[in-house]
Amino acid sequence: MRTGASSGATEPHALEQEWDAVIVGGGIAGLSAAWEMTRHGLRPLVVEARGYTGGLIAALTIGGVRMDVGAEAFVVRGTEVTSMVSSLGLEVIAPRGGGAQLFLPPRDDEGEPTPSGPGTSDPRRRGWALHHFPARSLLGIPADPLAPDVVAVLGRAGAHRAAEDARMGPDVGAECTDLASLVATRMGDTVVERLVRPITAGIHTADPERLDADTVLPGLREALARCGSLAGAIALLRDRRPGRAVDQGVDGGMFHLTECLSRAIEAAGGRVLTRVGARALRPSATSDGVDQPWWSLSLAPTRPGATPSAEPVPAGPPWSVSTTRVVLACSATAALRLLESVPGVDTDVVVASGAPIARTTLLVQAPGLDRQPVGQGLLVAPGPLAPVEAKSLSHLSTKWSWVDRSVRATHGPQAHAIRLSHGRPGQPSPSPTLEAALHDASVLTGVDLHPEDLLAHSLVHWDGTLPPFTPEHRARVGRLAADVSRRPGLGVTGAWVAGSGIAAVVSHSRQMSRRMSDQSLPKCAQE
Repeated sequence: MRTGASSGATEPHALEQEWDAVIVGGGIAGLSAAWEMTRHGLRPLVVEARGYTGGLIAALTIGGVRMDVGAEAFVVRGTEVTSMVSSLGLEVIAPRGGGAQLFLPPRDDEGEPTPSGPGTSDPRRRGWALHHFPARSLLGIPADPLAPDVVAVLGRAGAHRAAEDARMGPDVGAECTDLASLVATRMGDTVVERLVRPITAGIHTADPERLDADTVLPGLREALARCGSLAGAIALLRDRRPGRAVDQGVDGGMFHLTECLSRAIEAAGGRVLTRVGARALRPSATSDGVDQPWWSLSLAPTRPGATPSAEPVPAGPPWSVSTTRVVLACSATAALRLLESVPGVDTDVVVASGAPIARTTLLVQAPGLDRQPVGQGLLVAPGPLAPVEAKSLSHLSTKWSWVDRSVRATHGPQAHAIRLSHGRPGQPSPSPTLEAALHDASVLTGVDLHPEDLLAHSLVHWDGTLPPFTPEHRARVGRLAADVSRRPGLGVTGAWVAGSGIAAVVSHSRQMSRRMSDQSLPKCAQE
């Protein structure tokens, strides 16, 4: 895949040897860091070992339509992403379709009615049904446990157990650091199993037991102490978020963001190179032996590793560049390898591999999808009795107006784009067949889809790319980041440091770059 503007490989003798900054990694973290530095008058060099920039923001042309096959939206937290998008001349848009839904099994209290929806009577669904996300909630945690849309998901008994949270006081569960323990202690297991688990599995590709509460919902435990209840804390955090729409995208696709970042960096005098990796990092010293805030990096051309998800490997002789600022915005494996040679940095960090992810995009001619039977899409609760293997479905033509326009312009009316995601924590890498994808899409939407309805399709794997951010990982990475911060002109960023999600990564990268740009370090000679 190739998703960003890039200079490509460069002969070493043609590359300048001194730069104001060198950013290792050309994903959204590295590009955001480099772009922020250009706004402070610096000329950065970005090196990306893979053959494209953008990382998890990636695009493919499927049936003549270029669309996102990685991250397609971001959660609004502050203004770091939205201000960057606007500065680049792009437009932030909200998804359509009335929000995502949950595809859940029948409740234990069978005497209570199960919500009706498209395909509810379909025997293939085995009693599973669609439920709307609770309107006032974050990651499924309700701000009002007795609201009708919460009762519809939890049942009366589960909702009343969740409401006990209001009478507990702020100290109950205060010691819980993972999301599942905190929610279960305050609101009960039913909230975890029917709301939090399916949502975190779909959004973070991780079980809530392995997610640090302070990372996935920053300020949650602080708000709990202030408000005295988890429901009150969720209400407070929701009030802090701008507007009603939380998820946002970029008109035309998220891939335009990384492409524009690459172009802006080069327009400001920087460079963006792909198929170039960093092999070694070491502090430089002046001729009189006095340490200076200069760094030397050994760079080398690369080629793909043994598998698509493997680290690229060197493919030629190395050369060196020098700089006063180094940002490691690459994978944890590569960053820790480079930091091993930096005195005073403890690199004893174990980063768990993320769950395997397979995403199947289907372009179909299907009049039945015109009625938008599942809105913008749904998340499937995990469990052995689920009637489908997919963990989520997005009706992209409903969710994004630009997708709808592009697909119809290319294939005519009644053409639709839908996407299914497979892959659960602890399971082997999925390889869904086209037949299985059509089956799952038919069951979930209630619209029968057949091979003859296909216009085009694509399967993309993202194995191991979203590691769970556990409380232990957060504490250990925090100590490493503190070690790095004590080295002038050195920074580390990316999802394994900042937490998953574009908003968290961009915010961390830009703030770190501002601090490093403002340091009183020399700039390289400019012609």
